[in-house]
Amino acid sequence: MEFGIFHEFERPPGTSEADAFEKAFDLVDSAERWGLDAVWLAELHFSPTRSVLASPILLAGAIAARPSGIKIGTAVQILPL
Repeated sequence: MEFGIFHEFERPPGTSEADAFEKAFDLVDSAERWGLDAVWLAELHFSPTRSVLASPILLAGAIAARPSGIKIGTAVQILPL
């Protein structure tokens, strides 16, 4: 059995996009330190006040480029891909 997190890269009110990304990547790093196996990414378009996760493939690549062994999954993928 594997355990992981479902991550929306949330952007709380009053938070800049840069801060939202920094906190989101910190959570991914923490998930690995806690021994979790995977991070699953949401896909939230057209909601910049709620989340900065409009492109899960792009962010999956950014997570994979970090020195990490955590598995990465996408919860939703648009049809053309």
